Amino acid sequence: MEKEKHQLWNQISRFILLKQNIIIFFCLLALFMASYFFMNLNTNDNNVTWIFSSSMQTLAALIALLPISYSYYLHNIENAKKDDYDSYIIRRLQKDVYYEMMFVIIYSLFVIIFNLFNLYMIYSIKNALFTVFFTALAIQFLVIYIYRLFDPDRVNSILRDLDKKSEKQSDIKVSLDEFITQYLNLETAVKDYISNENDNEMIDKLPLYDIVDNLSKDFENLSRHYDTFKEIIYHRNNLIHNYNVVEVDYEKYEKILDLISVFEKYNQHFITQHVFSGINSVMETIEKTLSEYLLESISLRAMDENYLADLKSDICSLLHSHFVSNYYITKSLNDASETDFEIIQNNYSNRKIVGIDIRTVHSKQLTKVSEPYFKRLKERFLYLFLINYNVSNNGFEIIYKTSDNKTKMKTVQ
Repeated sequence: MEKEKHQLWNQISRFILLKQNIIIFFCLLALFMASYFFMNLNTNDNNVTWIFSSSMQTLAALIALLPISYSYYLHNIENAKKDDYDSYIIRRLQKDVYYEMMFVIIYSLFVIIFNLFNLYMIYSIKNALFTVFFTALAIQFLVIYIYRLFDPDRVNSILRDLDKKSEKQSDIKVSLDEFITQYLNLETAVKDYISNENDNEMIDKLPLYDIVDNLSKDFENLSRHYDTFKEIIYHRNNLIHNYNVVEVDYEKYEKILDLISVFEKYNQHFITQHVFSGINSVMETIEKTLSEYLLESISLRAMDENYLADLKSDICSLLHSHFVSNYYITKSLNDASETDFEIIQNNYSNRKIVGIDIRTVHSKQLTKVSEPYFKRLKERFLYLFLINYNVSNNGFEIIYKTSDNKTKMKTVQ
């Protein structure tokens, strides 16, 4: 409540102290002083009555116009919300315009009460002149208010106000493209974190600010970094809309990198706790699958000499039956995009956790085949395996990379 009051008085103060308001106010004041002290005023009672009544009618019309203009403005910014601005900007605009409208309405009501008092208590041409001055001031406030509704620089001004410069300025330059790229990486990491155990459709289309603002109460790790998120988001939006006059703040760029690291660790921890504790746990399941296939291959060989033609599909079928979880989905062969069998996390980014390729090459050529495979896909999968069927001894050779990037091989016979 105190915060709302503070925002109310701050916005009213900013509105009153606008350069346009100050200039017009002093022009009206000078005109009023000249009229009051130097002009010979017609003191006819009809003139006095007309001034008081016209003033009140004018102010009543202005008060009726304000809510209409406010409604029209809300309609316009709601349309802009979908395409241009995060919701916090929209809320800020709504509040600022509302506070300014209420100030103009309250001021106009005050002038109407002042007019009624003077009409019945102090009926004179000089008091009527005061009424003209205050009415002209109300018209001035209304004109400035409506002008600001359609001021194209208003949003940019809010963005500049919210984006506070870092105390430490760095000489290191970061391009806007690089900043936005890392910002999007941060958004992906946060959405992955939220959707690891929850319906990822909930946050698919939400911008990062809405996620932080609306879901922090439900996720402690978001709440812990709430202020840093807001600082980064304010800077990002200021850069997008005011790039000609704003440079990338390197300190905020570093904060993005730090948060990406933090949330990627959270996501990796989730995989370790709920999906695969490590590469060895994946290996154990693969070994069980291949051992099962070797047992079945005895009967397959007896029934069909060309059983190896279905090697990949048979192994993939067994892998599907062994790798089952609510936290990931499995795809193979034509449905998979990069390897013969893929395990894909069921979260926002559909992170690829495991990739398995199945080959039937000579053991001497295995190293030559595996190195390009691991090099090409090492950034795409958390765990990569290459399974080679050795026809000569009816066994499998499994090649994989350890966490320290060493190549290892296991055999299953």
